[in-house]
Amino acid sequence: MPDMCDVTFLVGKEKIPVHGVKAIMATRSRYLYQLLLQHQKKSSLEHSKTKKSKTIKDSVSPRKLIINVPDYQTRDFETFLKFVHSGKANLDFKNVIGLLCASVEFGFTDLRTACMQFIQRYQSQGHGQALLDLAWTYQHKRPAQKLICQLSSVTR
Repeated sequence: MPDMCDVTFLVGKEKIPVHGVKAIMATRSRYLYQLLLQHQKKSSLEHSKTKKSKTIKDSVSPRKLIINVPDYQTRDFETFLKFVHSGKANLDFKNVIGLLCASVEFGFTDLRTACMQFIQRYQSQGHGQALLDLAWTYQHKRPAQKLICQLSSVTR
C-alpha cells in the first residue's frame, strides 16, 4: 500500500519503486535507522535550499523519503522489505543469495541464519553449481564473494 508508506526505495538499474514504513524499518535495524536518518537529513537540507519561504502546508505535510538502492534485484529487495515489516520471508532458490546479502548488509542475523541453512540444505542436495551461478549476480557484495569462494572449492 504505497499511500500508507513514507519511504520509497528505487531498486535496481531500472529504479523500480519499493515502498516501506520508516518507523518499522528503523526499529528493526540499527543500520536501516542510520540509513533513513542520513537520507532524511540530506532530503531536509535539499528541501530547505529550494524553498525560499515556508508555508504552513509545507510544515504539516510529510515528504516521502526516496532512497536509491541500485545494487539489488527488485524481487529480492521486495522480499527483504516484507521480511523487515513482518518478520517472515519466503526463501527460494532464486532469492536466497540476494536475501543473504541484504541480511548481512542491514544487520538481520535471523534472516542470515535462515539463508545459510537454506543454502547448506540446497548444496547438500547437489545443487552447488546452480547456487554458484546465482551468487555471481551479487559478486559485488561480501557475503556473495565468500559464498563464491566456498562453493568454488567444493564444486571442483
